[in-house]
Amino acid sequence: MDISGQVQTEFQYADFGDARLTDRLVQIGDELGSAPAESIPIACEDLASTKATYRFCDNESVNSAKIIASHRQAQLSRIKEMDQLLVVSDTTELIFPRHPSKEGLGDIGTSEMDLEGVKLHSTIGIDPQTHNMTGVIDQQALIEDRQAVTTHDANGKDEPILLETRHEKWIRGDRRARTWLPTDVRPIFIHDRGADDFSLYAEIIEEMDNAGFVVRAQYNRWIRTPAGEDDKLFDWSGDLPEEGRTTLDIQQAGGRKARTAELSIALGTCQLPSTQAAPAGADPLSVNVVRVDEIGKSEDPIQWVLLTTESVGTLEEALTILEYYGLRWRIEEWHKALKTGCRIEERQLQTWERMDVLLGVYSVIAWKVLELRNLARGNPSADPEVLLSDAERAVLEAKHPELRGESGKAYAVSVAKLGGYLDRNSDPPPGWQAMWKGLQKLRMWAEGYELGTE
Repeated sequence: MDISGQVQTEFQYADFGDARLTDRLVQIGDELGSAPAESIPIACEDLASTKATYRFCDNESVNSAKIIASHRQAQLSRIKEMDQLLVVSDTTELIFPRHPSKEGLGDIGTSEMDLEGVKLHSTIGIDPQTHNMTGVIDQQALIEDRQAVTTHDANGKDEPILLETRHEKWIRGDRRARTWLPTDVRPIFIHDRGADDFSLYAEIIEEMDNAGFVVRAQYNRWIRTPAGEDDKLFDWSGDLPEEGRTTLDIQQAGGRKARTAELSIALGTCQLPSTQAAPAGADPLSVNVVRVDEIGKSEDPIQWVLLTTESVGTLEEALTILEYYGLRWRIEEWHKALKTGCRIEERQLQTWERMDVLLGVYSVIAWKVLELRNLARGNPSADPEVLLSDAERAVLEAKHPELRGESGKAYAVSVAKLGGYLDRNSDPPPGWQAMWKGLQKLRMWAEGYELGTE
């Protein structure tokens, strides 16, 4: 799969204090983007380029934060017409079991597992209208020391930063997103249960201009009901009257099978009293609540309590909140592209400082892979030239002459079929993994085609 042309523009704004380093980053993006799943020597194709890539990762002026900053700058053109941006954060583990000599890693998993790696906490943007990922906004590579019971942000090649609480990573990402976004673009922070914290809610509501949130509650905390009574959040929301029903497609994950769930929706408003960790004298916070219960499933049914600043006065508004929370899965898809598609955990660099640089490059490449997939799935009129090179289109058209003159979506389905997609009437649109495998096969055929035409 060759996405090199599309990622080059994401790196052109990098400021390392030396224009030659920016040019080198653009070239590295071109080389690694041409073969994201391959090793660095294979992607770079020759020894000189391979050594130049390793020197770039070693350079003291280069880090992931500056690479992501360039990508953020490029994102501004994609969000400039938006009124709102969904800002989604999540944490995934990057484990390096094959590299026991790698320096700068932390503890992963339990003490019995004895694995090393980092916990990558990322923040991404999602267009609430198209549901496409606009790009990566922030990344924190977290190093945990189980014995000292500490967590640090590795902070690239600079001094690590100690995180005071386990919730701090969430608000750090949110602050950076709000600071970066234009003031007329309203961020709605979409978080899972790990972000359920009074201090986070208070900062977004009271200190951030023009911002909101949708967070799934983790704790059955004490609340104050509209009637002025004290109650527990889960107990109170479970007694709210049903407002309506809807269905939701649940993705496969781990041992969970994909399914279509029928959901009961209830609405409400309550106050969250301040916690012990909050500043003394902090006022209660008024939040809206969307209670979601799966109907007819006895084993591990969906039961979500979503806390939000957004209006939920009607069923339609509540369904919008549910839709926003469901888009949180986009970041999990991006994690898969980063790990499986770009094989970030298999990169053989000896220190995390070097890996940090490579992570920044592959994070952008993984975003582009997903963006191209979503473009083909969501826009029937997409031009095939956006997805495929001249040689790749020529090979596909030789195999399937009926493709000539068709949209990018038709070409994308043909590519996915090369990767195992069956394209039956009952099948959902192709996933990124089928697209990835198909594009890898197509790229090999295209290389043969180009050699034959020289």
